Amino acid sequence: MRALRVASLALLLAACSEAVTPTLPGGEGEPPVEPGGPLVPSEVSWNGISPPVRPTPPLPPRVGVADVSYVPEGARGLSEVTSVQVRLRVSGLVGAASVDAEFLAPGPSAYDKRTQAVEEAVPTETRELVFSLPVASTNIPTHGLSGAWEVRFFVDGAPLTTAGFSLER
Repeated sequence: MRALRVASLALLLAACSEAVTPTLPGGEGEPPVEPGGPLVPSEVSWNGISPPVRPTPPLPPRVGVADVSYVPEGARGLSEVTSVQVRLRVSGLVGAASVDAEFLAPGPSAYDKRTQAVEEAVPTETRELVFSLPVASTNIPTHGLSGAWEVRFFVDGAPLTTAGFSLER
């Protein structure tokens, strides 16, 4: 009887010491997983039943709202306006981003482009950026660039929103 126990124990130890080659998910015939290779994350609870994997919720969309103000307040004429300030409130940014403001003069031509960097943004917060377009002592009054202007905003090259303003003669 003792010999039978020793033989059973030896057989059990031999089975435990056999080399087991892990395979990729998918069963037999798959190539073995190399050390440091891809791992499939799995979560097993205390009773051995894997809970369903919860999908990652989508990020909120990028939203931009722009407000235009004139310096000095109330001025609209080329000879009166010192600068035009555009406040952009943007949300939905993740991490670092580059925000561009492209000022379009009356007609199809771009007049100026300004860029500001946003760092460590959280998708649920709103950031406020101020872009300023100088008017006094520039080519705007010199060349009489009165009329409807447009500001286009881009985040990392993707269109976000637009705003319009006018300068009078």
